[in-house]
Amino acid sequence: MTIEMTTTTTIAEFVRANGGAAVLDGIHLPYADAKAGPAAKFGLRAELYLPDEDRSLLRTQAAEFLHEFWAMFPDQVNEFLQRDKKRSTRFGGDPGAAIEADIASSAPKTGYSGALFGRADIGLPNDDIPVYQANVLVNRAGDSDLSFFDLSMPLASVSGSLHTVPLLERFLGWCRRFKPRHGSAGFSFIVCPGMSQNSVYALQLMNRFPGFDFPSAVDFTMEVGGVHDRIKSVNWLTALGDELVAQLGGLEMMRQALEPACTVHGYDGGVVIQAGPTPRLGDTHANDVPAEYRLAARVTRPVRFEDYDEGLFRVPKELNKRDETLKWIRRFD
Repeated sequence: MTIEMTTTTTIAEFVRANGGAAVLDGIHLPYADAKAGPAAKFGLRAELYLPDEDRSLLRTQAAEFLHEFWAMFPDQVNEFLQRDKKRSTRFGGDPGAAIEADIASSAPKTGYSGALFGRADIGLPNDDIPVYQANVLVNRAGDSDLSFFDLSMPLASVSGSLHTVPLLERFLGWCRRFKPRHGSAGFSFIVCPGMSQNSVYALQLMNRFPGFDFPSAVDFTMEVGGVHDRIKSVNWLTALGDELVAQLGGLEMMRQALEPACTVHGYDGGVVIQAGPTPRLGDTHANDVPAEYRLAARVTRPVRFEDYDEGLFRVPKELNKRDETLKWIRRFD
């Protein structure tokens, strides 16, 4: 039995033995050298890819997004990475004024990037992965890449309640207000800010547990460039703006194709497909690929991006990055 397979099997058994996926909050994905610290943790993640016609509005929305993320976890989120800074700084209390001042310190045409973090001690040395993360990137005027907002959080609160209901409510609220071109939310890896996840075990886990998303917003926007009407993949929640809904035949046709297995949340600006009442990891070793995710993937396949030059994540030397990326985004087909 290989080391990689031992890791994936251990995680699967650990989840089953401890009553569900929330136990993943206390474990991590290692590097080949365990002394290097965690390569990745596990949690919930959301990504919103946004229209960039009005950068002043986007910057206002970025401030709202960051502040509302802090308001979800005011006792845990206490670090702010300002524009053009390499290190985050700690803060106490409400960071709203500091966020707005940082955004206002430059002209809208220059874009904006900033982040909030919060750390959780799971007993590891050299732990540089904050499990609470919110990142915003508003691209510069003239840049064809999509702007995006994303966030990560643990699966459960300190009291043990799952964050899935708050994630659903917030995701729907942000879609109604920000009207993204597309986006998604559900189970994901969580990695060190600004770092690609390069553990030797990552691809093994992604292939076995199809419910895991990969934190690749920067790589995805670079790959798609000016192509703004194609999605990365589906997850528990998949947001589609009006343009994509129209390409798929309209809201009523989508409802007919998806419901009742999936729930279609319509709003002024698009839809959110909810693939089942709660997110699922699945397990290909048990022939368990969630049927709701398969259905969401089948309906949205015509608007999925597949024209990759390189790919979204690192792979072992003997494998091709683009080929493995395409296999992964087609995992529910």
